[in-house]
Amino acid sequence: MICRRLLRTRSVAGQALGQLLAPLLVRAMDRAFDRAAIDWAGHPSCLALTFDCDFPEDALALPKVVELLRPHGLRASFACVGRWVEEYPAEHRAVLEAGHELMNHSWSHPELVNSPRHFVSSRADLNPRPWRDLDPDARREEIRRCQEVVATTLGYAMTGFRVPHFGKVEAADLYPELPGLRIAYSSSVLAPRAPHLGIPCWEGKVLEIPITPCPRHPYASLDSWHALYAGGGRHRANFVEQVADQLHRAIAHRGLTCIYLDPKDWERLEFGRIFASIAALGDRCWTLTMNELCRWYRDTRGGPVEAGRGA
Repeated sequence: MICRRLLRTRSVAGQALGQLLAPLLVRAMDRAFDRAAIDWAGHPSCLALTFDCDFPEDALALPKVVELLRPHGLRASFACVGRWVEEYPAEHRAVLEAGHELMNHSWSHPELVNSPRHFVSSRADLNPRPWRDLDPDARREEIRRCQEVVATTLGYAMTGFRVPHFGKVEAADLYPELPGLRIAYSSSVLAPRAPHLGIPCWEGKVLEIPITPCPRHPYASLDSWHALYAGGGRHRANFVEQVADQLHRAIAHRGLTCIYLDPKDWERLEFGRIFASIAALGDRCWTLTMNELCRWYRDTRGGPVEAGRGA
C-alpha cells in the first residue's frame, strides 16, 4: 500500500522519497505482473514499441527509422501530429507502407516550444499553448482534426491516441470522448499512476495501455526526452542498456513494456542497437503494434466495460 501511494504521488517531497526507494517501487510494479500472470500469446513478455513524432524534425526522420526497423522484422506504433502529416505526407506514408501503425497525437501538439535547454526546432510556428489550458471543445477538436487529416491525406483510420505531454495532464476526462472518434485505445498514463500499475485496463470503452517508467527513475517514462534532457541527460551514455534492463525484467515477471522514442534522436540514442537487442530476445518478447495489442487484449482478456475503471 505504501509503495502504491509513493508511486502515484505528485508531490515533490513524496517523489524525492520515492526516488530514494526506487528499487523497492520497481519491485512493486514487477509484483503486479507476477500476480497477473499474463500469458502473452505463449510469450513470457510483451513489447509495444512506440514513437512520438512531435516536431517536424521527427516527421522528416521517419523514413530513417523505418529503414532501421526493417532488418529486425519489428513493427511499431507512431504517434503523429496532424499538421505534420499534412506537410510531410510522404514520410508518414512510408510508415504505413512498411506495415507500422499511426496513432493520434493531436493536430498541433499544444505546448510545443523551442527550448535551448531541450531541443530547438527549425520551425518557429509551433503551438506553445498548454493542453491543460484548452477547454473541452478545443481538446476534442485537436483530436478530431488529427483523425480527419490522417484519413483524408493517407486514407488511414487511426484507432489509438496519446495525449501531448501526458505526464503533465490527466487523461480521465478524455476517455468518454474517444469512442465517438473511433478510437479504441489510449496510451496516455505513466504506469505508476495507472489503476493497475503497468497492466492495461479498460476505462469505459477505451483500453488504456500505460507507459513504462525508467527502471532507475520511476516517476519518468523510459523515453528519449528522459535520456537526453531530463536532469541534464540522465541516460545519454547508457540508454541502450536501460532499455535492455527493462526488457529482461519484463521477461522475468511476465510484464508488458511500452516505451516511446523520438524519431529525430535515431542516431544519438543508437536506435539500431536498441532494435537489434529487441530482436535478439526472439520468442521471449512478443513485439506488436498497439492496435494489435488492444485487439488481442479485448479478445482474450475481456472487452470494454460500460462505465468506471476496468479490471
